[in-house]
Amino acid sequence: MYGKLSRMLLWVVLLASVTWLTAFDSSKETTRAMWLWQAESIQDGGQDILDYADNHRINHIYLRIDMEQPAAVYQRFILRAHENGIKVDALGGHPKWAAEGGEVPLLRFANWVVDFNRESEENEKFSGIHLDIEPYVLGEWEIDSDEVTRTYLANIEKFLSVIEQEPSLDSAIDLPFWYDHYYNPDSQEPLIQWFMGRFDQIALMAYRDKASGVGGIVQVIQEEMEWSSNYSAKIIVGVNAKPMPGEEFTTFAGKSKEKMEQALQEVTASYAGYSSFAGVAIHDYVYWSQMTQDTVNPEPTPEPEPTPDPEPELPTDSIRGTYIWKAEQIINESDQVLEFLQEKKVNFLYVRLDLDQPYSLYRNFVGQAAAMGIEVHAMGGHPSWGLEENRSRLTRLINYVKQYNLRAAEDEKFHGIHLDIEPYTNSEWDNNRERVLKEWASNIEYFARETKKDSDLKTSADLAVWLDRHELPGKDMSVTEWMIRTLDHISLMAFRDTAEGSNGIATVVAQEMEIADQLGKPLLISVEMKESHEGNHITFYEEGEAYMESELAKLPGLLAEYNAYQGYLIHSYDYWINAKP
Repeated sequence: MYGKLSRMLLWVVLLASVTWLTAFDSSKETTRAMWLWQAESIQDGGQDILDYADNHRINHIYLRIDMEQPAAVYQRFILRAHENGIKVDALGGHPKWAAEGGEVPLLRFANWVVDFNRESEENEKFSGIHLDIEPYVLGEWEIDSDEVTRTYLANIEKFLSVIEQEPSLDSAIDLPFWYDHYYNPDSQEPLIQWFMGRFDQIALMAYRDKASGVGGIVQVIQEEMEWSSNYSAKIIVGVNAKPMPGEEFTTFAGKSKEKMEQALQEVTASYAGYSSFAGVAIHDYVYWSQMTQDTVNPEPTPEPEPTPDPEPELPTDSIRGTYIWKAEQIINESDQVLEFLQEKKVNFLYVRLDLDQPYSLYRNFVGQAAAMGIEVHAMGGHPSWGLEENRSRLTRLINYVKQYNLRAAEDEKFHGIHLDIEPYTNSEWDNNRERVLKEWASNIEYFARETKKDSDLKTSADLAVWLDRHELPGKDMSVTEWMIRTLDHISLMAFRDTAEGSNGIATVVAQEMEIADQLGKPLLISVEMKESHEGNHITFYEEGEAYMESELAKLPGLLAEYNAYQGYLIHSYDYWINAKP
């Protein structure tokens, strides 16, 4: 009995010891960092900064380096910081460091920090070397991001080969969270993963003004956090306090310190279970110190999770839309286009994008359209996009729209991506139809999956009404049914010039409407205004606008039995604006 009791007491003592040691294990402490870009601010010793850091529980400072400043200035500041339990990283960077020739200043910075640490006492050394290089602000990025990326990664490899010579330095780098949609052009590895495999720390610039909900910090970095479990790199989640006019959703500027603090606590709680999560960081000291305090400190209340949109996921009012195929029209003639859309009471729009243009050129148009109650979807497509060998075209469109949305204000964002792929116009359709159908479906499946990754973008496509007569190989269903199942909505190209009758619009879409009703999916009907050589019954070109409007007005009554019917689109702006009265 006494032996058992002794053993029990021994286990209790051991358990208590382990618990006590774990509680005081400093390695479990999470990072709470801030950027300090003003190198000159520490010339007097930087005591004000260290006091601010101490009062705000900062234990890591990313300090920008001015290499013209004496080393003793940094040594004195680091020594004082270490006495307060604060680590200091040497911070440096410029977008041009990613370009050709940019390795020269990059390596000069790396060598300066390596030499500094070798010549300094232990408590005067930098804990790490921290890069902030943002090549996406270069004009070359918009022209050829792949080529810029190649040079950038090559420069980074040279940088890492230098600092590996100094074991006292951790390597760290600032990265935007949306790098998960950009790739190493030579290996197709997501850029985020490439950096995770090479750096000790990644500071994810998760610049949003809320922690939870759609578009919140937790949502936009979820994929990166999942990936990080496969790498040794530690993840620091960075937030922004710098004013960003026109992009207020990317910063806590204008809000209180308490609101930002609440968001940081939510992020920390969300990722506490991730071994890769190392803490949070605030950008930066100057802007943070200028933020106001709440006059009253109420109990923080988490932001409510958004209620998912009910099906069908299209506007509740009947849709009246059109297509714009020339990107230059919304860039150079936006006032004329918007005036026409307003006059015609358009509330839904597919817009083809020129992916070689800067994102900024589309923001004004989309924002003004939204103010007029028009929902805008980005559009792209070509018959060749139905073949797997051209899947990269889809990838480029998806990535472009996602990156645009990440930079755009809420009312400037695209609501979805729309495809117009008509592979039956290719010679391959007649030569090897089964292959074309399989590859088309495979590309559409890829499009739907990739678009939904880290986005709430809707997916849609144009579909010919006669495709319900073609079975999709290996799926035991028609092409039409599979497409309706796979995408958020379909625009049926019901190119007829009468609403009623055995060959009218309502009749030729009836089977698709029944399928969509069974699946709970919305459908739109597209009609043609372009002159057609397939027969006058295909288009309203001959009859003109007034006759078209009279026929379209019949559709709600003729299709009233179908919940799937959501409205119609007129193809397209160019033909409509020049239509006969």
